[in-house]
Amino acid sequence: MKVLVEKPYTLAELKPKLEERFPEYKITFRGPKVLVIGQGKVAGAQIIGEKKKFVRINEGFPTMGGQMLFFLFVLLFGVMIPFIIFLTTMKPKQVKVRDAVADYLRQEYGTGAINTNADLLDDKL
Repeated sequence: MKVLVEKPYTLAELKPKLEERFPEYKITFRGPKVLVIGQGKVAGAQIIGEKKKFVRINEGFPTMGGQMLFFLFVLLFGVMIPFIIFLTTMKPKQVKVRDAVADYLRQEYGTGAINTNADLLDDKL
């Protein structure tokens, strides 16, 4: 998801603001250009890069361990069973975290949102 911004931002400046606004989320850096916002071991979002006109936010696993465990689960059980489990249990939690962070960034820095990944689970309202 892209959130349009009018004010410039940096990931280092965003981290303390997000920690203050969302004390229930754990916020860490994954490399110099990725900020990871996580709630538990499954629900998370990633802010990728620093752009001038927008903030790119993707849902995902908050830890590399959780991501690797899910990949191992896919290798062991095939694609279909893990995909169904992912779509019914994990994806809605990740979208909820992503949308909460996107709403906050929209209020603080920008004007609107552009949904770049047309998921079936995303709200189309």
